[in-house]
Amino acid sequence: MQAPTNTTKKQKKPLTPRKKILLGLLIILGIMTASVIVSVIFEVAVNGEYYSAFYSGGSGYEPLDVLFAPADYETDIFEDENYLSMNRAIKYIDGAQSTEVALDEDGSFYGSGLVFFQKYFNCVIGGDYETYQTLISDNYDEKNAYPIPEKFTMQKIHSISVEHRGDADTIVSQNEVRRYYVVKYQIYQNNGTFRDDIRPSDVLPLLFELTTIGEDTKITKIVKFPGA
Repeated sequence: MQAPTNTTKKQKKPLTPRKKILLGLLIILGIMTASVIVSVIFEVAVNGEYYSAFYSGGSGYEPLDVLFAPADYETDIFEDENYLSMNRAIKYIDGAQSTEVALDEDGSFYGSGLVFFQKYFNCVIGGDYETYQTLISDNYDEKNAYPIPEKFTMQKIHSISVEHRGDADTIVSQNEVRRYYVVKYQIYQNNGTFRDDIRPSDVLPLLFELTTIGEDTKITKIVKFPGA
C-alpha cells in the first residue's frame, strides 16, 4: 500500500517584534528618501532659473563703453520738469496682486518688501549713498554680482517695477528668511555714477536677494536677470 502524501503546507514563521520594528524603519526610511528626491526635483524645477542666475558666470555686471551724461553732484534733479513729469511710483507685484504706490506713500499695507524698496529707491533717487550702504549686507559677495557703488549723484529713476518671486523664497532657519525680487527701472539722462551698464532707454532686469534675520533686512545679492 502506498504511503499517504503529506499535503500540509509549511507554515511561515511570524515576524519577531525585532524584525517588525526593522521592517517598519526600512519602510519609513524608503518613504523619507523618496520624499527628499521629489522635493529636490521640485526645487530645481521651480528655482532653477534663480540658482542659475546667482551662480552662473554670465549673470554678473557688464559695464558699457558709452558716453554718459555729465555727472554733477550739485544738481537737484527735482528742478527738472521733464523728470518730474515721469512716473516715479513703484509698480509692486506679489502673486496675483498688483498695485502702484508712490515712493512717499505708506506701503506697509502691502508688506515689508514694498517698504524696503521704497526706502531703497528714495536713497538712490536722492543720491543718499550713505544710507544706501546701510541696506547692503556685510556678507554681500560681488563675485558674479553687481558691485556696490561707494558714491553716486541723484538718479533720475522712473518706470519702476518690483515683483516678489515668492516661489523662490527660502526659510533658512526659524530666524532667517531669503526673499527674491525682480526689479526693473529706467534712468533718465543716466550719468553712470550709480549704474554704468544701461543706457537711458534700457531696461535690464535685476534679481535681488533680500535676507531677513530677525527684524533686520539687507541685500545679500544682486544679479542680472534677463529672463524676466
